[in-house]
Order: sequence, then structure tokens, then C-alpha cells
Amino acid sequence: METPVNQSELTIRTVLDANELTPMDAAGVLCFTLAVGLASGPWGVAAGVLVLVAAAATGGPLAFVVAQLTAVSLFGDAGLVAVGGAQLAAFPLLASAAYGWPPDRARLARLAAGYVVALGVAWALWSTLRWAWQAAAVAAVLAAAVAYGIHRYERVALGLVDAPGAER
Repeated sequence: METPVNQSELTIRTVLDANELTPMDAAGVLCFTLAVGLASGPWGVAAGVLVLVAAAATGGPLAFVVAQLTAVSLFGDAGLVAVGGAQLAAFPLLASAAYGWPPDRARLARLAAGYVVALGVAWALWSTLRWAWQAAAVAAVLAAAVAYGIHRYERVALGLVDAPGAER
């Protein structure tokens, strides 16, 4: 039985011991570091080290979020190939945060399909609209509409709402 860690005694060792990196985390950090390192040189390697620190120090999706933020900051004015490569390289970090280890293949396939669709929509918006802020605004509205649609579907599927026009 492990002894509880006193919050005032947090050290690097206690944080690393409390957080277990999965093989998918390791693959995500490695793929992301290679992708951004090849595209941005030393700054890309530094971004990969930052993602590694986030993955080792925290649980959940924070490493994926850090990877997204560093990719956008490094490739803000770069082409879509560099941004898309970094996005695809960060996918294992998202999958690890969503499902742990080992992931269920069917759930992983659905997550991958949704991720590819989201990247496709982002690419379509980025390439058709004139400014990046327009693409971001349209993407936010689309994401909100899809989230609301999924919410409404869930409520109806679970029988939590009555059908319109039903007798009361």
C-alpha cells in the first residue's frame, strides 16, 4: 500500500512516480518531436521537450493541448503541410488521454475518423477563407452546432425529452 503524498512535499520524483506514461504517450511525444523538429529545427525539438514535460508531469489531455499550442505557435505562418503533420503526429497523445492503455480498437477507429474529419474541415476552411481569424470563427460556430446536435440527439435517444406535440 502506498503512502499518500503530502502536497507540500511534491518533488519531480513524486510527480513522475504518480503519473504513468503509456506506450501511446511515448509514441505521441516521439512523433510530435520528430515532426516539429524536422520542420522547425531547434525550436521544434524544444517544443517536443515541452510536450514531454507536460506528458510526464500531468495526466489527461494537457500534453495534447500543449502540443496543439506549440504547433500553432511554431507554424502560425507556415503551410498547411507542416501544421497538418504536427496535428497528425499529436493524435496518439489525444488517444492516450481519451482511452488509456490499451485502447479499444473500435473506439480508437471512431476517434481517428472524427479527428481526420475535423482536420479536413479545418483544412477546407483555411484554404477557402481569406484570413485565419475567419476560419477560426467559422470553425468555432461549426463545433458549437455539432456539439449542440450531439447533445440533442443524446437527450432524445435516452428518452429525457418528450416528442413535440405529445399529449400531456
